[in-house]
Amino acid sequence: MNDATLIELSAEETYDLRRRVLRVGTPSTAVQWQGDSLDTTTHLGVSGTDTIVAISTWLKSQSPDLDRPHAGVQLRGMATDPAARGHGYGSMLLLAGIDRARRSGAHHVWANARTATLDFYIAHGFKVTSSELENAETAIPHRRILMYLRPPTDTNLLEL
Repeated sequence: MNDATLIELSAEETYDLRRRVLRVGTPSTAVQWQGDSLDTTTHLGVSGTDTIVAISTWLKSQSPDLDRPHAGVQLRGMATDPAARGHGYGSMLLLAGIDRARRSGAHHVWANARTATLDFYIAHGFKVTSSELENAETAIPHRRILMYLRPPTDTNLLEL
């Protein structure tokens, strides 16, 4: 990770990796997503020597698994270039996004994580909060995950 730098990106700067990593073999090729251009949305990236090697998008949004209103942040579109995997760039992005969410006063961070990547998120402190779901855009199994940034106060959160 010595040559890696955390940077803020525009939504458009995430599109290449979204297309090459997140839309391979999926029914949808859309890489522009709802919420991308909101002032409250942040796009983070990891820059290697001359190129962006990893991306993530962070939106203000409450987890659908909580029964009362709380300030939440949703992680979307996390991707690492296949040629750059195994260098800790995903962890770098995840930890930076969680830190920003915590400093902004968010109560929790959540995501719809691909089932195949659950171990990564669990190792970083997330809990699985849904059964498997599949959306029409990807046709890839996902499960919702959640990390409290403050002590939990919800009594109706289902943790599977």
